[in-house]
Amino acid sequence: MLKGAQTDKTDPARRFCVDSMIGQGACWKIVQAGRIVGAMLTTEDAGALWVQIAVGRSPEDLCDLMADHLQKQAAGRYHSIGFQTARRGLVKKAERHGYEVEAHIMRKKL
Repeated sequence: MLKGAQTDKTDPARRFCVDSMIGQGACWKIVQAGRIVGAMLTTEDAGALWVQIAVGRSPEDLCDLMADHLQKQAAGRYHSIGFQTARRGLVKKAERHGYEVEAHIMRKKL
């Protein structure tokens, strides 16, 4: 599911290989109306639920569906949920779900 849903929008910089990541955490499928519409790979990082990669396609807002799923998975088990993205639109959507920007990554290509 993860590999099949990976697109240029999922990883525009082509930094991740889904095949190599699958064994590194817990894989989750996002189901809506009986259909798998997304998937994600999560790990634990210092008491936080960390989203390594998330992919999918849905007629609904996938960010809303994944935010609800993550909230249910993290409740009572983790002190926070985190992820890294280069997509400004995803930052805005996540902020509507209570996420806050904690850092900026700077890089100079040589």
